[in-house]
Amino acid sequence: MTFLGALPPGRSFKTVNAYENRNRWLRRSSSLWGALLLLLPACQGEPETGGPSGGPGPSQETGGSGQLPSTPDGTGGTGGSGDACGNACGEGLFCSQGSCVSSCAPGEEACGQSCVATQGNDPNNCGACGNVCTGGRVCVTGACECDAGRTWDGTSCACPDGTSWTGASCEEGATTGIFDECRFHFGTIDSYARDNPSIRDQIDFFTPGWMGFSTTFDQQYVCDDTAPGGPLEGKVPVVVAYVAAFYSKLQFGRCDCNVHTCGEVNGRANDLCNFGAADIRQNLNTIVNIYRSYAEGYRDCYGTSRPIIFAMEPDWYQYTYNDQTAPLSTAEAASFMKQFVDAIREHLPNAAFSMDISPWVAPNNGMDHGAQWYGHFDMSQFTFINTSGGSTEAANSRIRQENNMTWAGVSQATGKPILADTGYGANGVSAGHDANWDNPAYINARMKDGVVSISQYNPNSNWGSTLSALRGQLDTPKFCP
Repeated sequence: MTFLGALPPGRSFKTVNAYENRNRWLRRSSSLWGALLLLLPACQGEPETGGPSGGPGPSQETGGSGQLPSTPDGTGGTGGSGDACGNACGEGLFCSQGSCVSSCAPGEEACGQSCVATQGNDPNNCGACGNVCTGGRVCVTGACECDAGRTWDGTSCACPDGTSWTGASCEEGATTGIFDECRFHFGTIDSYARDNPSIRDQIDFFTPGWMGFSTTFDQQYVCDDTAPGGPLEGKVPVVVAYVAAFYSKLQFGRCDCNVHTCGEVNGRANDLCNFGAADIRQNLNTIVNIYRSYAEGYRDCYGTSRPIIFAMEPDWYQYTYNDQTAPLSTAEAASFMKQFVDAIREHLPNAAFSMDISPWVAPNNGMDHGAQWYGHFDMSQFTFINTSGGSTEAANSRIRQENNMTWAGVSQATGKPILADTGYGANGVSAGHDANWDNPAYINARMKDGVVSISQYNPNSNWGSTLSALRGQLDTPKFCP
């Protein structure tokens, strides 16, 4: 997807100024607006090697030690049981249903300092402590099982030959209704799509400016562009919801983590990596209400029946780092994300959602392909997972060379199709067209891994002709959303 900009491996954002400034200028050529954006302490760009989907950064992420920071874990992992009980239980005590107890109840097992019903339906402790159901499986009375007619092929829940997973069942040539056709999907940012008819004719989706730049709905132009007779009629909007991050940046003058122009607070860089988690926790209700405002705006101008995708809070993982002044526990990260999604669903019941991919997640720089991280979330709320920040590897089984996470691994761990992006280069400058994502052999390989789309941030002017010639060389995707 055409999501976010890049930065040193493992750190966050990005090209908010470069992208948002340019896109809004294209829509509203206003000197006053431009002046306002120049005053915003947003990202001026990003280094070439990372993005929100980059690997661990040597200076902040690893502290120069080469080790990822520990993150809270409410099931007896690094963070202990305090996440579930609110306060850490004392030595010899266990957290059970929100209370500290001396022993676990019958039917529960002590997993670290938490009591868990491992023979129940907990997908993170299915049958045993820490046994995570991956590949789209669900936990049924202590056993990881596939559902809806799928069978386990050793790595994921697979549909019978000749059919594809729609998100609910295995169907031949069927889709969930988000996209009209069961095929690999191409997209770009709205300005390229709007201004280039040959590209517009070939793409299936577009990405507008990031959501959350205002505290109330400000994306009427998306509805205008997609209205009958509009330049993007029939194209699916993929809206990047950066609401929580924008709130911290705009209200408290924070910088993105790779921008160093916001000064210091108590000896710490005044950025999202240090203060973002505390800002979000302390202003959660306000942020949820901003989500509601955008959802109401889209409901009123876009309607509730047409497909729309929200790519939720890129680099959400960063708010759990221990270098935050008050890091979110994984339980909080999951709860807050659910509240954001629910706020949109109140008014847009048919919207689809995508969860961000951080290829450097613990343990060991993405070695488990996000199984532990995603296991804390209600992934039934999400139709997709997505990269953000570009620098994705079309020709490699790894999402990025410097991280251990693979395309197939994260798709299997979540059971979700992947929306990939190409992103920006250093300092917000165009990274140019990524020709590897025009190679049919590479795309077909990535489709087998679960990738269903690519968004070129900076396509060549002749990309429409390239896509026209390319489509006939592509296989049927593994997923058909």
